[in-house]
Amino acid sequence: MILKGNQRAGGADLASHLQNEFDNELVEVAEIRGTVAQDLHGAFGEYEAIAAGTRCKEPLYSLSINPSAPLTRDQYRAAIDRIEQGLGLSGQARAVVFHVKHGREHCHVVWSRIDTARMRAVQLSHDRQKLRKLAQELAHEFGLPLPEGLARDAGQDRQRKKDMTLQEKAQAEATGIAPRERRAEITDAFRRSDSAAAFRAALKEKGYVLARGDKRGFVVVDRFGKVHSLARQIDGVRTRELEDKLAPLASEAIPSVDEARNAVRQEASDIELLVDARVASRMAEHSGKLDARQAERRKKLDLRKQEMLVVQSGERMALHAAHKSEAGKPFARVAGAIFALLDRVPGLRSVIAPLRRNAKINPAERHRIECEALERRHQREHFMHERRRKALARLEARERRSLETTVRRQLRAAESLQTEKWQARKRQLEVNKLDMTVPAEGLGAHTKDGWKKRSKGIGHNKGQKQDGPKGYRYKRED
Repeated sequence: MILKGNQRAGGADLASHLQNEFDNELVEVAEIRGTVAQDLHGAFGEYEAIAAGTRCKEPLYSLSINPSAPLTRDQYRAAIDRIEQGLGLSGQARAVVFHVKHGREHCHVVWSRIDTARMRAVQLSHDRQKLRKLAQELAHEFGLPLPEGLARDAGQDRQRKKDMTLQEKAQAEATGIAPRERRAEITDAFRRSDSAAAFRAALKEKGYVLARGDKRGFVVVDRFGKVHSLARQIDGVRTRELEDKLAPLASEAIPSVDEARNAVRQEASDIELLVDARVASRMAEHSGKLDARQAERRKKLDLRKQEMLVVQSGERMALHAAHKSEAGKPFARVAGAIFALLDRVPGLRSVIAPLRRNAKINPAERHRIECEALERRHQREHFMHERRRKALARLEARERRSLETTVRRQLRAAESLQTEKWQARKRQLEVNKLDMTVPAEGLGAHTKDGWKKRSKGIGHNKGQKQDGPKGYRYKRED
């Protein structure tokens, strides 16, 4: 069982991410607790609205639970409650979402960090160590195998794993290059290089450009123009060791991030033009299933709106009929006549004003209050529906971006592969040309005149009858 948690903001983006059905085979919102809204966008909006009364900048705590074997929902609930208690988030508002991706089910839990009683954020110190211990305990309780890193607890000798940040995750989705693969390539280039210049050349050979960062020292720019901190890409190397090895490059003209990006983008401009020209048609080919899902969700939302309108119309008609029936009763007619008679006397208007505003005495006042209350409730329902419609539009836009990102990544990979093959073929042609044209210095005369002798032999045997099988004019010895 693997537990990964982080504090964050951006509730709207997180809600769209958790409900993205393009990246997941199944999305199930299992629980929303502690909020008026019963959808993710509304619930996370309430979390952030409450946090606006505090100085907390990251009011959400997002946790992902990835078990090594399938769990039942009761086991998931028990694990969530145990983790909630271990992190000190007991009683906080939360949302639970289940995903099925690549045939495996995992769970996401999002808590509000704001304690509404004290209007302060819950302190989450050493949450990584707590999650590590909880993962070991829950795996032992449920009989799940642990990954090697969790099974072998090295204590203080354990190297801290460099987890993906949200920016790195977005870059991996856009480029198709996993951070682990990128770190492996850059680490291999660093190990095989005996100098700073060799390391720079090895990076260039693998498609990376070494650049000078603004705040992070040296950075690398990949073939897609994405910037990565060099210190985070080399495993097992400290920053001091890296700086010492790259010290000779300090005096050289290392390009800045913008210069390196411009150079990479200039080289990839032809590929991007081809990708842009083909992305629309490719998206049209792959968007059938996504369009069907989005149309089904919009249809459900439209049906809910129609049902809401029918119910609201029935409530207005029922209230109007009840008011009309009550207005025809003797007490209502007498009370109305008395209030109308007293209103004709200017001096009595101020005296009977409190009686007129008393809903128990004046049926007309009670009717007005009930009509206004019903209208306010209907307005809230319309507002909630409009908010759901906007949330659905954001979700559809997110899914469209995911589809476009996937298509662009596939097209870039295909075009890059073609470009690499073409460049390799071009380099091979240059090598062949060099082998054919370079003078043979230090070789024997028979090597220099080899082509002449072969051409003479070809001319000498021209027109003679073949002794060998058909299709073989010259023997291998010739």
